[in-house]
Amino acid sequence: MQELSSHKFTIPTILIVFGITGDLVRKKILKSLYHLYLKNLISKKFKIYGFSRRDLNDVTLRAYLKEIMMENSFPNEEKYNGFLNSFYYIKGDFTQKEAYKSLSNELGMIDSTWNVCANKLFYLAVPPQDYEDIITNLHTSSLTLPCSKEEGWTRVILEKPFGTNLKTAKKLDNLLGNTFKEEQIYRVDHYLAKETVRNILSFRFSNIFFTPLWDKKYIEKIEVKLLQKDGVYGRADFYDNIGALTDVGQNHLLQLLALFIMREPREFAPNEIKEERAKAIASLKKLNIKDIYKNTKRGQFYSYKNIDGVKKNSETETYFKIKAFSNDKKFQGVPFELEAGKWMQETVVEVAVTFKPQKNTLNFKKNFKNKLIYQLLPQEKISICFLSKTPGFEYNLKEHELGFNYRHAYDKELFVDDYEALLYDILRGDQTLFVSTKEIFSQWAFIEPILRSWKVLNKPKLEIYK
Repeated sequence: MQELSSHKFTIPTILIVFGITGDLVRKKILKSLYHLYLKNLISKKFKIYGFSRRDLNDVTLRAYLKEIMMENSFPNEEKYNGFLNSFYYIKGDFTQKEAYKSLSNELGMIDSTWNVCANKLFYLAVPPQDYEDIITNLHTSSLTLPCSKEEGWTRVILEKPFGTNLKTAKKLDNLLGNTFKEEQIYRVDHYLAKETVRNILSFRFSNIFFTPLWDKKYIEKIEVKLLQKDGVYGRADFYDNIGALTDVGQNHLLQLLALFIMREPREFAPNEIKEERAKAIASLKKLNIKDIYKNTKRGQFYSYKNIDGVKKNSETETYFKIKAFSNDKKFQGVPFELEAGKWMQETVVEVAVTFKPQKNTLNFKKNFKNKLIYQLLPQEKISICFLSKTPGFEYNLKEHELGFNYRHAYDKELFVDDYEALLYDILRGDQTLFVSTKEIFSQWAFIEPILRSWKVLNKPKLEIYK
């Protein structure tokens, strides 16, 4: 696997970004591409084609992108133009076949000029409702076919959400399957690329002292939290159609949980890791109506309906809490609590593993429980709560915290943004940080009965919170 082991990506490549003028490019993709450019981690023969409806051309696109770079104080201003000279523009509606023909002709001319069959990477930085038109037109225009059997791969990148339920997820998967093989498809859940999340597997499986404790005998519960002080301003119309559970529960929280309950992969390889993640999610017991009423809560922020873009009769949840269990014998009976919400008192993203109190003669604090807290926000740290004897004649115990702060432990120059890591791995062909079909289907299979009970049966009822 020469492509995976290479640190510098040198194969001629063309990146086609559908939705070049959208928020994802403005907030994430542009900066990440620029960082890879500064680090000399992309090929010298690398072109980026923007595909959008706006009335732009090569020159005006570059001016538009340069303005974004200056507004956000991208470093090394003297290198802006060298980077932006790699950008080109194709104007077209996603539904118009003629625009895809223009793109195909343009890419063919580049291959002829470079005298090589360049790699083609299609990034769908667009709302999910545009996926079907783009994928269908890519297929019918033969843009996804490599121009040579010996060289030039083709890959496609999609952002979550992957469908709105299990049925639409399968429909999207079938559509993708007609055009691409699984190894060509990169489904982005950006949480998997966060530095602290990428460290979870190393933390769990490289430290022998945790392995014997990681089962129902010692673990009392696992809590996964994604609480945010901010609201949904700027995306209220989108959010109101999906709600908190679909927005972060169906993907981020289940992915984080999977990393904490998955079994050790046979080897540190993308397919093995994704397979174990998928098994972990599939092991979750499906909740019946009685379980949903007993083990789930949902709430809505008291002034949510006053926000522009929100329906006045909206029943969309902005908070939820779910208690889940696993069919895996290793965790049988251990509750997994998934909690997320907007307009919370604090911003906290963490996984907390609470261990069962052990009966022994030295533990005089009967209510104390050892706890492992793996935090992504507000800090990136790992802490362990433990007991220690206080100084003096008496045998008194006091709780302490032993911690490791990820940001304090390493030079800040070593850290990479989540999208920078994602793009780098896409270019190398490493799918570890990307979601598989099996994971998506298992996520929807677990979440869908809860959504149906909430929206159709109104059980449990939506609570209002301040």
